[in-house]
Amino acid sequence: MKVLIYNVDGLTIPVEVEPGLPFTFHCSIEECGKEIVIEGVVKTVNEDEFNRVLENTIAENSDFERIRGITARNLIFEGTVNGKEVRLPVESLDDFAKRFMEEILVLR
Repeated sequence: MKVLIYNVDGLTIPVEVEPGLPFTFHCSIEECGKEIVIEGVVKTVNEDEFNRVLENTIAENSDFERIRGITARNLIFEGTVNGKEVRLPVESLDDFAKRFMEEILVLR
C-alpha cells in the first residue's frame, strides 16, 4: 500500500508499506533535501488515537494544519525518524487523491 507519512522531519514522505509490518525507508539528500531514515510500522488505530497523533503533529508543526481534512482517520506511523521516536499521521495515497479531488471540485 502506498501511503503518505506527514511531518517526517518537516516533510511529507511517500512510502510503500504493508500495514502492521516493520519497514525501513531511506531518503537521500538528493531525493529529500536532507538525509532521512524511517524505521517502524504503519498501523491501524481508532479515530480517537489518530486524532491525538494528528493534533500533536499540527501543534509541533503548524505547516501541517491542512491535514486536518484527512477523512480516513485510522493509520499512524510509529517508530523512529533519524533515530528520534515519533508517532505521525498517515494517509493512503488513494484517500489523499480522493480528498484532493473533492477539494478541487468544491473550489470550482
